[in-house]
Amino acid sequence: MRTFRTLAQAEKDRDKLQDYINLIEHYQPKTLTQYVVFEYALQGNLQKVADNLNRRGIHADAEPLTPDLVKEFLMTTPQKEDELHKQVRSLYLKRTRPARRKS
Repeated sequence: MRTFRTLAQAEKDRDKLQDYINLIEHYQPKTLTQYVVFEYALQGNLQKVADNLNRRGIHADAEPLTPDLVKEFLMTTPQKEDELHKQVRSLYLKRTRPARRKS
């Protein structure tokens, strides 16, 4: 654990994480963007997402997916009802903030 958490804070964190887990478990991707978002939620790595989707035959315009293309799909504006895409995009932006600040 990085910081000390009170019981109330830990319960709140647990509830947030459980909501995120439920969101992923019940997500039904239908479009290429949704497949990318779902796979990224599972893998957390652009290269692994591209490899897994390519292996399963899910391509963009008959071209194999690349990590840069996966990143473009993640960075698109989420649909109003696509809560997982909103959260994954936000988490991706937080994760990459240090690298984006350097450039």
